[in-house]
Amino acid sequence: MEFRKIQFTGRSSYIVSLPKSWVKEHGLKQGDVVSLVINPDGSITIFPGKPKETSLSKIIRMSKKFSPDMAVRLVISAYIQGYDIIEIELEEEMPLYKVVIRKTLQSLPGVEIILDEPQKIVAKSLLDEDEINLAELLGRMESIVKSMFGDLELIIQNPGEKELLRDINDLENELDRFYFLIIRAVNRLLSKKGVTEESGLIKRTFDLIGILLIARNIERIGDHIIRIAENPSDVNVRYMAEKFSKMLSQIETKDLEKVDKLMLELSEEIRNTDYRASIAMDSYRRILEYLENIGETIINMAIS
Repeated sequence: MEFRKIQFTGRSSYIVSLPKSWVKEHGLKQGDVVSLVINPDGSITIFPGKPKETSLSKIIRMSKKFSPDMAVRLVISAYIQGYDIIEIELEEEMPLYKVVIRKTLQSLPGVEIILDEPQKIVAKSLLDEDEINLAELLGRMESIVKSMFGDLELIIQNPGEKELLRDINDLENELDRFYFLIIRAVNRLLSKKGVTEESGLIKRTFDLIGILLIARNIERIGDHIIRIAENPSDVNVRYMAEKFSKMLSQIETKDLEKVDKLMLELSEEIRNTDYRASIAMDSYRRILEYLENIGETIINMAIS
């Protein structure tokens, strides 16, 4: 590590000299431009030259040796890895594959199909990555799960109500959309030369991993709400909803005393739950365990 003094020049400028070896290594000279990234922890990262704006593209070649389900997984994988342009080339005319691929692309946030030919589909992400706010995305996921809890309570009171089941499944699909968007956003931020997301949650790179883990656990909670809705029995929905709200409120505040109290309450409830009694009770227990996981992640983020 090198140490250099801050110098004052003119009336209002502070300067720090750059190492001569670094300047020569990158082929820089007097008058050239360097890029600065101010990191959330207060540090500054310097890069030679101006940042290049490039579009990442991915070509997926699809044949019948893969199942339609694999086609869906490959498309989602390309999206969450941050590719701006996704091109799917079909070995032959494969109508069923095209239907599921098109449906998947249309479900991904910010994606638009720009070419649709018999053996090729090209989609482009129109998202402005700089406008994505991870705190807002997590807040949207939280809101969706709360709505799902509300539907679940009604479903338990009115089992077999098809309209409620359709609504809760629509909400779960929306939850997945935001989960994929968070994975994509985190992946793009991790691939940058500096962590510059300004939601207030990001202090260090580890916080990005923490947000990813929290989003994953929220998504899994949504899956188990659906499982209870499809196999309804008398579970304490209000208890789950209450603990969910309290735990997620700690993502930003990180009050470790409150997190500790919540973790102890959840642990006690988990121990007292007979998960073998029914499918619903098994999912009830798992939801509480996912809330514990979120609590552990919040603790790790607070310590980092």
